[in-house]
Amino acid sequence: MDVAGMRERLTATYQLRKEQAQALVDRVPILGRLIRDFVKIEFIDRCMLIAAQGLLALIPMLVVLTAFFPHATSDLVRSFSQASGVGQDGTRLLEGEVTSGQVRTQTGVFGFLITLFSATSFARAIQRMYERIWDQPHVGGLSGAQRCLLWLLGWMLTLQIIGALRRIGDGVGGILGDSVGFVVQAALLSMLWWATSWVLLFGRVPWRALALGAVLTGVLGIVYNRGASFLMPPYVRANAEQFGTLGVILAVSTWLIGFAAIMVGSALVGRIVSEDPTVVRLATRTVDLTRPVWGRLRRRPADGTAPRPRAG
Repeated sequence: MDVAGMRERLTATYQLRKEQAQALVDRVPILGRLIRDFVKIEFIDRCMLIAAQGLLALIPMLVVLTAFFPHATSDLVRSFSQASGVGQDGTRLLEGEVTSGQVRTQTGVFGFLITLFSATSFARAIQRMYERIWDQPHVGGLSGAQRCLLWLLGWMLTLQIIGALRRIGDGVGGILGDSVGFVVQAALLSMLWWATSWVLLFGRVPWRALALGAVLTGVLGIVYNRGASFLMPPYVRANAEQFGTLGVILAVSTWLIGFAAIMVGSALVGRIVSEDPTVVRLATRTVDLTRPVWGRLRRRPADGTAPRPRAG
């Protein structure tokens, strides 16, 4: 076996692929910036941090909220379980470990407030992610905690609304119901993440610059959730049979890592694309072309008839 010859061939192949990749990056500058920024923000570490904070903060918060407000948070718990693919079996397994009475007795009102405030760590992890992507200094302290708590409450309310809309869509059924449900949910989630990025960045980045990242997060999030609703239940059942409640938690952590990757990747791609000179020129040219048409439509009379020329 010619080890030296194999090593030379592998080295030559590696150099060739490296040169081809560099040539591609040189031809497409936006691709090079995308790779550099993914490395700069520590993409994998950022995803793991958001997923860990979500697991440590959201699960206890949902358990406590279900114990104190079982009817008010039913849609919230159902939305989270359906999105993560835990399903009814996994939810029953988690709920079977403790009863609502035990949670209320052992937690108390003071413990409930502490749990809710601790859940803001999930929002703070997302805030740091947006600040890192947009090169903004971190805003902490009392103002940062208040803003994160405000976002968390708004996020829970939006999940409630999405859960109610999902029930309406399930009642309609059919392709039409699924299509309308997808569009409505994607629009709501896009607006949610649009507001999320603006709120957690304290308005330091313009709305229009945040739009693309929010739309990507909303649309890809819906696609990811619907895919998880088919793929995750068997995985959850297998983990539950092998590890019990710990298996369900491991499955939820896997889902959270994937969703965190969508959040981070969408926000980063949204910034890079919105700041790319070619994209900016194309958007500006499109606006310039459509502005005269929009102006003529606005000046058009309500009855659709053209204005009569004045008599000379």
